[in-house]
Amino acid sequence: MKSERKGKRGAIIVEPDYIEEFLESLRRKGRHAVTVAEYAAGLREYAEYLAAHSQSFPFAASESSLHHYFTEVSTRTLARTTVWKKCHAVFAFYAWLKAQGHILLNPCPRPATMRCTPLPREVPTWHGLQRLYGESDTSLRQSAGIVDQRDFAMIDLAYSCGLRRCELHNIDIADIDEEQGTLRVRGKGGRQRVVPIGPKTLADLLHYLYHVRPQLCKHGATRALFVSWNQGGKRMHLYSINAAFRRLRKRGVLEKGVTPHRLRHGFATDLIKNGAPVQDVSRMLGHVRLETTQVYTRLYPLDLKAHHTHHHPRG
Repeated sequence: MKSERKGKRGAIIVEPDYIEEFLESLRRKGRHAVTVAEYAAGLREYAEYLAAHSQSFPFAASESSLHHYFTEVSTRTLARTTVWKKCHAVFAFYAWLKAQGHILLNPCPRPATMRCTPLPREVPTWHGLQRLYGESDTSLRQSAGIVDQRDFAMIDLAYSCGLRRCELHNIDIADIDEEQGTLRVRGKGGRQRVVPIGPKTLADLLHYLYHVRPQLCKHGATRALFVSWNQGGKRMHLYSINAAFRRLRKRGVLEKGVTPHRLRHGFATDLIKNGAPVQDVSRMLGHVRLETTQVYTRLYPLDLKAHHTHHHPRG
């Protein structure tokens, strides 16, 4: 079955079921819905490009036309990561077509603008978070409302464990091991890992869990750790997590530019600055490839839990 629609430039695009089959294969692998949507958008944009150049999608594309498309995308005023995502969607799609036997030869070259993982220009570190910890550990945290206390606990946990935004969103109460001082994290692709929680962060987290969270969960029960104040205790939405960071930035509690992912960079940077080996940091971050973490430092093999306790400035 095929569907037709008009592209941005008025060309008729015939979309075979291969796109949906490819996207479904990503879902079966456990890819996040946002990631699947990014692949879908990248492939639709590529299909429109081919249609505008009188080429059918996807089989009529040649290595030359793919090179031209990658070049065209890379010359736009887009962030480097955005360019990589658009090109990689096409690259992954053709690799899947070849693996499934839909094409005999893969015409798609590896994009020249392959992804690199540079650090942000301004990475929040322990010293840059003193506005939060220096005040919130005393008067600010004690006098804060329940929403602020939830947000402080959430940000503290994100920094202590190096969590992605989606990982914060997915945490359930049962993921916390009070006795061991660890947290089970469900990361990208459905992969799970167990990371240490610093004792100070754990104490604040338990205070939130037993004294603050019950005030937010007024209707029914939910497994979610971080819950919304205006939804009767439902799991916080991903965008609500962004809003929490935005509120604290506006009030000056967090420095400008501090986001969940930059806290994750700060987590890795501070550990490595204090001597933690990249192999252990990579495991705590949940990176599949060590090369992704090697942007921070070199490798020295030592105990994971001991390094977190000894090197993390939050303790």
